[in-house]
Amino acid sequence: MRDFRDAKAMAHTLRAALATKGFNITVSQSLELIAQAFGAADWNTLSASISEQTAGPRNNAITPPQPSTTQSGPAFSAHPTDESGPVFSTELSTTLNRALAHANQRKHEYTTLEHLLLALTDDVDASAVMSACKVDLGTLKDHLANYIDNDLKRIMIDDGGETKPTAAFGRVMRCAEGFALGRGRPALTGAEVLVPIFFEKLSPAARFLGRQDMTRHDAINFIIHGIVKRGDDTAT
Repeated sequence: MRDFRDAKAMAHTLRAALATKGFNITVSQSLELIAQAFGAADWNTLSASISEQTAGPRNNAITPPQPSTTQSGPAFSAHPTDESGPVFSTELSTTLNRALAHANQRKHEYTTLEHLLLALTDDVDASAVMSACKVDLGTLKDHLANYIDNDLKRIMIDDGGETKPTAAFGRVMRCAEGFALGRGRPALTGAEVLVPIFFEKLSPAARFLGRQDMTRHDAINFIIHGIVKRGDDTAT
């Protein structure tokens, strides 16, 4: 498969070629056409797939992003270990550390997508997307906190242990990096991290968002096009 830069160049070439024929399409539309040509569901899926393939041995196994170590325990740095990927925004670094804190405070062995989503409800970028998709953030927080406090008791660790991200957490972060690259964004934000949670269909986090009638399509519509979901499930 061609790498990310070639795929994007093909989209620009396609757009220019169609323009000479009198067919004017947007950049987003050209990217989606290239994604279809490669057999991907959409451009975000293609860019994430290419990002994983070009990352090399790091993605041969599912490995969650590794937090750096501080005196107070693990912490996510604004610069991920793969320097070829986008850096984390300051807001996202704070959010990821908040997710770890949610797990550490409860002595949970793993930091799950539910810890992450709970942290994202207080992330400026991610909460803006959820609000635009008509998510009741207060209700979502309550459901997540109840699940984390009651259903995740089985993943407790002994005193002195440190929490670590799950494989699903790692998949979401890598897919988010691909999404950010696909948009040409140098910094990864909570908005991009929110989108791939929907791919984890078996996770309670994805189900909680689904119960709020939010879809991945709703999120992408707002992030890319600024389309706010209306109460009747249509966008404007």
